[in-house]
Order: sequence, then structure tokens, then C-alpha cells
Amino acid sequence: MESNKRIVHLIVLSSLLFLSIIGYLTHFQIFRAAEVIDNPYNKRQWAREDSTLRGTISDRNGVVLADSDVVEGMPVRRYPHDRLYSHVIGYSFKQYGRSALESHYNQQLMALNPESPVARIREQLAGDMIQGNNLILTIDHEVQKVAERLLRDKTGSAVAIDPATGEILAIVSKPDFNPNTLVTDWGQLVNDERSPLLNRSTGGLYAPGSTYKTIIAAGILENRYIIEDEYYCTGSITIDGYTISNFGNTAYGNLDLKESLVVSANTNFARMAVEMGGEKVRELSRRFFLERSIEADIPIKQSRFPYEDNMQPTDLAAVGIGQGRLLVTPLHMALVASTFANDGIMMNPYIVKEVQNPQGRVLERGSQQENRIVSHEIANEVRDMMVAVVQRGTGKSAAISGATVGGKTGTAENETGNSHAWFIGFASRGESQVAVAVILEREGQTGGAAAAPIAREILQEALRRGVSN
Repeated sequence: MESNKRIVHLIVLSSLLFLSIIGYLTHFQIFRAAEVIDNPYNKRQWAREDSTLRGTISDRNGVVLADSDVVEGMPVRRYPHDRLYSHVIGYSFKQYGRSALESHYNQQLMALNPESPVARIREQLAGDMIQGNNLILTIDHEVQKVAERLLRDKTGSAVAIDPATGEILAIVSKPDFNPNTLVTDWGQLVNDERSPLLNRSTGGLYAPGSTYKTIIAAGILENRYIIEDEYYCTGSITIDGYTISNFGNTAYGNLDLKESLVVSANTNFARMAVEMGGEKVRELSRRFFLERSIEADIPIKQSRFPYEDNMQPTDLAAVGIGQGRLLVTPLHMALVASTFANDGIMMNPYIVKEVQNPQGRVLERGSQQENRIVSHEIANEVRDMMVAVVQRGTGKSAAISGATVGGKTGTAENETGNSHAWFIGFASRGESQVAVAVILEREGQTGGAAAAPIAREILQEALRRGVSN
């Protein structure tokens, strides 16, 4: 009898162990398989790389941005435009893993989830190289070239977006690197204090400066019946012992909301943000996706609004002019500009238009998803204010003949003592419309003087090519 009990206990224990193994393997297959497949340290995957030609990556018009060739029986990845797409496409090397699209779309580029397992077996039996799937991007090569040329020898970022779709038309981060010489340059790159491997467009966090006044303006319009926007500006204002001054201590006299945005009056925006109150300012900021993840087909660092509802008046005054502890990415601010250009709707950004198999059949398409941020009426009021900023305010350097251009400049203070120069805005001509964000890190000049002229040329090139049709 005692012997039978032991046998039963052994059977039960063995069954539980067996079920535990089955459960773990099932969980692993469902929830962790993709992660392990994409891990750059997965040696089996790198072994498979020797028999696979990674798919081609092209811009929206078919310009090849990355491809593969066979050299002495081994596949070799090529980047024909050197550093131009280093932060967009990234790199793929056994020694250093993968980055950017080479990493995020590795399964597609390697055809790791083949639509036809039979075809895969046939390729392997025949000894042929496995053909990866191809990526068609939303990027316009010509606009990208213009943006890169304008930022050359600078530190910063430029992003251009189609406001109506969320398609990323150009995205440049400086400094950058040449993926073709990554192996020999690696030591220098990782020790460079300028962080050339960092994609500042999606991963750099900066104080937005006066560009944030566009968001605050939307909140003031939503609460216009409880916030008085009429104000007599003397050049400075003291809030709870904290003195805020306009650029150059300029006294503008009588101002309303529109004129305050046109001249970028720190005094009035700080005062109005305090009147709006912490709860409303925080809700407004979260609605514009601060402290929230932006859904996209590439990783975007979350912008920061590290305040609770019980904000102090000095905190509110700082946020009202885009300072304090606010931090945003350049891509995020391009989306803010696009929201006012697109009737109050912020589209989720995406950069991969299509995934195609080697025969050209579309396997995946980039999806357009919208987020209503403010009403159509509020968006149009802010949009008109931004147009006035370019027509007769701090953003005159962004004006384009024959096009409607709106924008907001920013000069953001930071710990280095050399201010960041910002410009966010949009331009439209006929059916074409483009939004942009430009930041020049530690430039030490105003956004109107340094960033707005760069934005103008990017917008002009995008309109010239009609890329948002």
C-alpha cells in the first residue's frame, strides 16, 4: 500500500513538472519568441544571415537607400548614401548588432516569417540565397538631402511630416555616422562626447522654449471665459518671487493672446498659464501626448511633464513659456505643429509605407491613425496666430512666397548657458501641406535667426516636390 502511494505521488509530481514545462514553452512561444528572434546576440539568427540577402530599403519614389549583394559567397549590406540615413536605416553588423529600421524591421527584412514555407524549403534545398522582404519608406530622398545639407556641421535635428497622414518625409539627426565604415569607426563613435549614435529626432529630449506657447494658446482659447488675455506688458513680471522677462526686456504695451504669440511675450504667457491652473495645464499637456507614449512604427522617447495637479505658480509660469522641467523630442514637436495644420487632429507618425515580398506583392501597409487633440475651431484660431507669427512676428525668416506659412520660434534655456534654437511650423500650397520641427542644440541664437531659415528651405523643397499629395 505504501509503495502504491509513492508511485502515485511520483506520477503526480512528474505530471506537474511536465505541465509546467509545456506551460513555459507555450508562454515562451507566444510572448517571447519574437523578442528572442530579434535579439542581436541570437547566434542562430546571425548564422542564418549568412544565407539570406536582407531586403532592399527604398524611399517613396523608389530610390534605393540600402541593399545587399553577394561578395565571395557571402551577403554584404550596402548603404549607397553613406551617412544620410544613418539614424533612419541604422546598421546591421555581427560585431555590433542592429539599429533603427535594420533592427525594428529585422523579421521582415530577413523574411523570418515567410508567407510560403514551401518556397523557403525549396530555396534551401537548391542552395539559393533566401530573399528578404523589401521596405518602401515614406521618406522623400530629395527633401532628406536638403535637410541634411542644412544641418551639416551643426548639432540638432530636423523632421518633416505630412500633417494629414502622419507620414515622415524627412528626419535628420546631427552629428551622425557612416554605416559603411562603422566597424573601423566604432571606437571613435562610442567615445565621442557629441553622441553621434544618438538619434536626436526621436530620442533627444529638450526644453521646448516658446514653441510650447502654441499648446498653451490652445488651452487659453478653451478657457477664454475664465482667463483674461488682455494685458499691459512692461517687459517683465514677477510671480511668487520669480521674475520673468521678455527677450531683450522689451515692453510691448497692450497685448491680447494673438499679439502675445506674434511677439512671443513671456510675461503674458506666464501670467495666463498661472490663471489657467495646474489641473488644466496638466490635462492639456497630456492631451498633446506629454507623459504618454506616441504610437509609431519606430521607437519614440516619451516627452516629459513631471508635474502633478498641485503645481506651484512658479512651475506654471515656467511651463507657460516652455521652460521648467518640460522635455520634448523634435519629432513630437513636429506632430504638435501638424496638429494645428490638420484641424486639431494629430496623426500617429510612421515611416514604413509598405513591406513587399521579392516579387513586389504588398505584405504590410503603414496604417493611418488619428487622435483628436483640440476642436476644429480652436486649431484654426491657433493656426491663424501661427501664420501671423511668420507674417509679422518672430518667424519672418520662415516666409515662403506663394505659400501660406505658420510657425512658432523658440529660444530654450538649458544647463550649458547656450540656448537651443527652435522653429516648429507648417506650410501649404494648393493641396500640398507639410509640417516641420527644427532644433539647433546649444546654438546660442534665437530660433527666428537660426532655425526658421532652415525650416523655410525644408518646407519649400517639400512643397516644390508636392510630396504630401
